[in-house]
Amino acid sequence: MSISLNLEKEKKYLVAVSGGSDSMMLLSLCVKQGYDIVVAHVNYKLRKSADRDEKIVSDFCKKHQLSLYSDYPVYDKKENFQVWARETRYNFFKEIYNLEKCDSLLLAHHLDDSLENYLMSKERNSESWYYGIKAETFHHGMKILRPLIKLRKKEIEQYCLDNKIEYGFDETNLSYQYTRNRIRYEQLEKMTDEEILELQKEIEKKNYRQDMNLNYIKKKYNFNNELKVRDYLKENDEIKTLILRYLLKQSCPDKSFSSDFIDDLEDKIKTSEKGFKIKIDDNKLIVSEYGLLYCCKKKDDFKYLLDKIEYLENDYFTLADKGETIQQMTIEENDFPLTIRNYKNQDKIKLRFGHKKVNRFFIDRKILYKDRIKWPVVENKDGQIIFVKDIGCDVNHYSIKPNLFMVK
Repeated sequence: MSISLNLEKEKKYLVAVSGGSDSMMLLSLCVKQGYDIVVAHVNYKLRKSADRDEKIVSDFCKKHQLSLYSDYPVYDKKENFQVWARETRYNFFKEIYNLEKCDSLLLAHHLDDSLENYLMSKERNSESWYYGIKAETFHHGMKILRPLIKLRKKEIEQYCLDNKIEYGFDETNLSYQYTRNRIRYEQLEKMTDEEILELQKEIEKKNYRQDMNLNYIKKKYNFNNELKVRDYLKENDEIKTLILRYLLKQSCPDKSFSSDFIDDLEDKIKTSEKGFKIKIDDNKLIVSEYGLLYCCKKKDDFKYLLDKIEYLENDYFTLADKGETIQQMTIEENDFPLTIRNYKNQDKIKLRFGHKKVNRFFIDRKILYKDRIKWPVVENKDGQIIFVKDIGCDVNHYSIKPNLFMVK
């Protein structure tokens, strides 16, 4: 079997090698085809054969005079092992990738891995952004290539046998404790070549449809702004689900949401007349109000102290020496130090016609929650609110010669 990796000879590659047949074939091909490579191996020391696999990799690298970096992370059992192992592994790869100034990370995923991923998602009835495994991706700031992604596992093992490439077998791959193994032995290995081709066509069709739908919602909706609920409700169920998944992904890129959560969210959008706020992460919410839908922080607190008049600009407000009437205030020496902070629930300001609750102003103006939580107010040294953005200053800080303006 003749195989070309079709990589660029002028680039430098980091090859992740476990010692199994897949990665040893990839490593062997890189050497045979003359690519500039360094090798990374991770030994979790959690199975009896782990040190054996490390020796296989080490011996190969010594024989071919390759730079080998090994890592020995210790599992603290505070989180899911697979999640921890993946994060730890990629952090290590990124360290070596940067150190060696590599252009790409090579991984030895193959067609069976891709098909297993799809069958697992199908069994769970879960949605994916891409079904199977992509040949090229970006992760942890690294370009990742999978040159073996079109090869079957049996082809890889046969190549290793034909070319006398030593490799280790991970005994945990025999355990039905893992969903992937069960799917491999009960479904994938029982399929004929024709059934495998049909499965590949099914995946291609789903990915094509997913791309079409994603292009549609990205073109129609601006996910950097609020979405109009009435437009969302006009879409078919498939597009509605995709809109919510994409909106949540934009806000929480590293978090996945269950189908049940998405279904409940769809029901709430359809039936809630007053709107809602639902927690989606430690400090993130998805909010429906005033016919709009968006994600935002739960809190966005800030606090600045001024001992004198300053003209400054930050993410929350801008202070200037001129502006419009509603932006003005007249600050006296006995007001300092000033506190400029975000709005709190009980805030109110004294105006000519009496006290005005800031929250009432928000309701009257239909100010969105995401703006309310970072709405700036100014307090004097006595804790009195003397200015609120878009309301103006209190009765005691208005004059015909203002000396400070909040223009944003």
